[in-house]
Amino acid sequence: MATEGDDAELLQLIADSRLTGYFAAASLCILLYDHIICFPKEVSSTPSHSLHDLLTEFNAQVQLMWSSRWGLAKGVYLWNRYFSLIAISLNTSVIVREIATECIGWLKVQGITSTIIIGTVDFVLMLRVWIMYARPRLLVWLFLGLGIAEVTAMVAVDFVAYGQMTRASSFLPPPLPLIFARVRVLTCSQTEYVHLGPILPGCYAYNVPRFLTVYAAVPLFVTFVMFVMTLYKCCSTLRVTERSVMPVWRLFLRDGVLWFLAVFAAAGAALLIWTMRRETLKQLLVVPALVVYSTVASRTLLNIKAILAEEAQNQSQAGGSQVKSGEMVFAHSSVDTAASPIIVLSSVNPV
Repeated sequence: MATEGDDAELLQLIADSRLTGYFAAASLCILLYDHIICFPKEVSSTPSHSLHDLLTEFNAQVQLMWSSRWGLAKGVYLWNRYFSLIAISLNTSVIVREIATECIGWLKVQGITSTIIIGTVDFVLMLRVWIMYARPRLLVWLFLGLGIAEVTAMVAVDFVAYGQMTRASSFLPPPLPLIFARVRVLTCSQTEYVHLGPILPGCYAYNVPRFLTVYAAVPLFVTFVMFVMTLYKCCSTLRVTERSVMPVWRLFLRDGVLWFLAVFAAAGAALLIWTMRRETLKQLLVVPALVVYSTVASRTLLNIKAILAEEAQNQSQAGGSQVKSGEMVFAHSSVDTAASPIIVLSSVNPV
């Protein structure tokens, strides 16, 4: 017979499940909104409200990415944009509906897609920092090693965690909502997870190991490294470069700070939640964090393309010197020969 404590625990599980579903659905709506109405020209601080303004800014996104020639930036942008949408939509559908069998399979899909999205975002941030530092070969190898280590660590944590989660399971029988008597059964996936029929949707493992928090800590460390390198380069360059190139570096600095704060808030909060004991809360910020990561990558690429296109157009109108199309060339400032490199912009589609 169920006790009062069992009933309270069951009600808490249901409340956590619904809260997770609300967070996932709201995050997916935000991502869809960002897909439809994207603001690549961040230099405009006035928000658009009219249909004409929204269509104009959507057309700007089309011109910057969809209509531009194929390149690394466009390929990564489209991959991140639409793979993330598919993966996040799939994860949200799993969270908001009943999963009666093969729960471990859905958890593995969630882990794989999350690793791919996070790895893509960190690749974009590394690419951005590499460009800022004048594309040295040393950073290529350092970032390659850092990226491989990051993805390997996340995959290893997932692999070990799934191994520990694969054993005899406990089901919560569905007949009466307030009965919390457990029935020992053996599922086809051999995983212990909570199931209570339609009133408890989603897929919640009941024996999630604590060391899974390392999964969130690893990309957080990589993001911090990129932030420190961005902060150092931008601050040192802005002190010595000419005013004509300051908007570019201010954009890099602003984006670096904003994206780090966004990722730190999402990953840091997820890290704290994963240390809690309630299993049904561990997925609360999975989808929101993925939305933040995906948006960071897309906005970073869009902002770089937008500012480079604007600067190239200004140079063309001013009759500036012609540079080979499609390149971002680095030169030294005339203010100080020992200064950090500054960016000489080249064409409307520089990346």
